[in-house]
Amino acid sequence: MNNLSRIIKIIYLFFKYDIDKSLISSDLIGSKKYLFFLLPWNLITFRKKINLAKNIRLICEDLGPIFVKLGQMISTRKDLLNDEIAFELAKLQDNVTPFSGETAKSIIDQELNTSSEIFSYFDKKPIASASIAQVHAAKLKTGEDVIVKVVRPDIKSKIIQDISLMKRIAQYLNNLSDDFKRMHLIDIVNDYEMVIYDELNLIKEAANAKQIAKNFSKSDYIYIPTVHCTYLTSKVMVMERIYGIPINDKEALMKEGISFKEIAQKSVELFFIQVFEHNFFHADMHPGNIFIQKHNDTFRFVLVDFGIMGSLSEFDKKYLAENFIAFFNRDYASVARLHVECEWVPKDTNIPSLESAIRENCECMLDKPIKDVSLSDIIVGLFDTARRFKLEVQPQLILMQKTLLYTEGLGREFNPELDLWKTSKPILETWMREQKGPKVVAKKIFNNIDSYLEILPEIPSFFRRISNHYSGNSSDLTKNYEQLKIIEEKINSNKKRNHIYFSLLVIIIILIDPTSLLGTYKMEALVSVAAIMYLSRPT
Repeated sequence: MNNLSRIIKIIYLFFKYDIDKSLISSDLIGSKKYLFFLLPWNLITFRKKINLAKNIRLICEDLGPIFVKLGQMISTRKDLLNDEIAFELAKLQDNVTPFSGETAKSIIDQELNTSSEIFSYFDKKPIASASIAQVHAAKLKTGEDVIVKVVRPDIKSKIIQDISLMKRIAQYLNNLSDDFKRMHLIDIVNDYEMVIYDELNLIKEAANAKQIAKNFSKSDYIYIPTVHCTYLTSKVMVMERIYGIPINDKEALMKEGISFKEIAQKSVELFFIQVFEHNFFHADMHPGNIFIQKHNDTFRFVLVDFGIMGSLSEFDKKYLAENFIAFFNRDYASVARLHVECEWVPKDTNIPSLESAIRENCECMLDKPIKDVSLSDIIVGLFDTARRFKLEVQPQLILMQKTLLYTEGLGREFNPELDLWKTSKPILETWMREQKGPKVVAKKIFNNIDSYLEILPEIPSFFRRISNHYSGNSSDLTKNYEQLKIIEEKINSNKKRNHIYFSLLVIIIILIDPTSLLGTYKMEALVSVAAIMYLSRPT
């Protein structure tokens, strides 16, 4: 019943906010416009002026936190959305009403047995409330300040319901046109489903925090709060409370004398190191999850909220790095070739034509001073061009692209003169060099030394079997072949003998009592038998 009421609400909002009229005026549904144009109200008001971007944002807000989170996620998909829609969706905030502190304390007591034995102080008023969980301040019996993250009660059933509806909507849009199919909307919803379910499991978030802390253990400019694994379940997580300046509080940062240029440069380095060196990156780096602390006469980033992390395959990392380097070197032939090799466009794509289209679209962009070149604009330009060649949207790159756009926006905000390429190119080139050469081969061998040692004792017997097969026992195969040939000849001989016996039997029966068996059709029967015998003879 709840599911039905939810479907009715979505359909109502679809028409309330004139999404049907927007589809009519777009090229996304081609000849299927009549599906919406014939609706009575569209016959009257089809010329109505519509602010589509704002209406999409309002739909997400009306549908609640799960759709709000989806809107936030796709707001960075500039390859799918125009700037206006992306800008509107970026306004979406997790303005979720907190659940009561008593309920939170009850969940903690249930998960950790007795909270009073763990905490000397627990603030029932949350310091933050989001769609999946809320956070409370507390103090351990040991005197350490901590935060306690508690998953919302009954949130999983709501997520299951909304994800199911999102998939139906994606499937419906897929059936409307090939343009929607190329957007891989179902894959996007599937990725979102995986992301949001990961956020439900605080054990996984704790593991993510420990991994990223390990990756930056030798870094002076990144700090990850400690997770208290003794007090950890899938619904409750206790973590060190950090005190820092929110990264979007520029006034406070200026008072502390922190260099904005350094923040911009290090934020870009942080992204590329996570993606290309660690292959494990924080995929939700909006300003609310980044703090700045004074540290050793400079500063360090403090990251929180590790529910959404990303990683790429070695294949994707390699081609992304090569694409970035080729593009900034204006090697458009390599960019086109890489798009085909990655299968981001069909294999039969004409590479010279794609190269020419990329050059036409992007050459003017690179005529600007390099500091003015936006990686997000580059990505959008490349996708816009490649879409004419039936570009397939790559769902596995969504989180990386989202993080890149967050990072670039952050860098530009603190230093509009930021030379993004000067900062990122050395990291990419160093990483590319590290993927080739004898040192890399030696490192891979060393990393797999245990596997080699396990195989080593088997090598003599392996070569002995090969030697036996091709020397002393090489005749086995010949013998087997000869035996098979003898068997085949016997089968054919038996078939021939049986055929003769059968033929003789039929003739004898006909000759003994032709009248009773054949009557007046003796000759025709004899001719038929002879034909059958001839056609069924062994070949």
